[in-house]
Amino acid sequence: MIEALFLLAAAAPQAADPLAAAKAGKLQCTNPDMGKKTCLGLSSYKLNPDGSFVTTVTVMVAPQPVVTMEVKSIGTVRDGALCAPIRTADFEAAIFRMDGKPADPAMANAIRAQVVASIAPLAGKMGCTRETPDGAAARAEVTIDGVVRPELSQRVLWVKPEDGYKLGQ
Repeated sequence: MIEALFLLAAAAPQAADPLAAAKAGKLQCTNPDMGKKTCLGLSSYKLNPDGSFVTTVTVMVAPQPVVTMEVKSIGTVRDGALCAPIRTADFEAAIFRMDGKPADPAMANAIRAQVVASIAPLAGKMGCTRETPDGAAARAEVTIDGVVRPELSQRVLWVKPEDGYKLGQ
């Protein structure tokens, strides 16, 4: 009888800290290929004393040549989800690289214009992600202004920097 209570207590939903892995120094790998140890995006989180965080997201924009975009944004934890306003200014300040080197200004500006145009319908809205288990990884379920957007959801995996994950397909 006592064992059954322990099992029930262990199975009860726990209010998990969505930044626990970040606090442990891990990076969030988006769309991981665990065999190749690649991600389409890698995110790091810097926690602020007030409970907010700064996330730095580096995503692969194109595979050949390898074009990456680095975007920083500020967010907070709300009801167990990681939330941040979608700000055009964050994307306007993005850093673009080609094969690891800074993209020339003309190329960076051309890509930036496309990215800013593509996020324009979401600008000014609140984006939140909540992780749910998905095998060895998790599914980051996305809401925009509280509306579930399954087409924006992605698999994620928290990895240690020394695990060797990098951007790639």
